[in-house]
Amino acid sequence: MRLGLFMMPLHPSYRAIAECYDRDIDQLVLADKLGFDEAWLGEHFTEKWENAPSPDLLIA
Repeated sequence: MRLGLFMMPLHPSYRAIAECYDRDIDQLVLADKLGFDEAWLGEHFTEKWENAPSPDLLIA
């Protein structure tokens, strides 16, 4: 069975964007170690908590 991960990167306004990106990357690395085959990241640029100023860099 192949596993996929869909995550909504939550970026609270009281945290620095860099800290939020580090947390997102840590979750993706853990999913890879657990055997997930792919990951999808949701992003709503109009929402305060789900924004990712540069989602292409986060995914890269």
